[in-house]
Amino acid sequence: MNTREILSTFYVGDFYCGIHTKEVIELTKELEVTPVPLAPASILGLLNLRGQIVTAIDMRARLSCEPRKMSPDSIGIFYKQSDNLFSFVVNSVSEILELDQENFEPPPSNLASSALDFVAGVYKMPGRLLLVLNPSKLISGITLDHSM
Repeated sequence: MNTREILSTFYVGDFYCGIHTKEVIELTKELEVTPVPLAPASILGLLNLRGQIVTAIDMRARLSCEPRKMSPDSIGIFYKQSDNLFSFVVNSVSEILELDQENFEPPPSNLASSALDFVAGVYKMPGRLLLVLNPSKLISGITLDHSM
């Protein structure tokens, strides 16, 4: 019996990435991010999602891509761990895919070591590689005081 997993896919720089759809709270465009002075490079700042303060993570910085300012096409993928909300800010979203877990492979060793820390594994797609990211590792070590 094949086990299937459902992934929400998106682009970060040249990377084609996905996270399990069940871990996605919401997708939002037109993000109004308030910068936080002296925050780490991977933190864009804070944003307000219907009264909840959310840490916005610059996925380009997190995956060591070339820096680029947010654009109107940037999208926040919201993820919750414990009582904290995070927004993974990505270039664009793609599609929702249902894939056979038997085709899931470990991450290739030639990935940049900074990105390798966040990749749970990969799926080989026609003409590209889908990197399955581990959201809890993406937020590991990232904390901001939301009482500002």
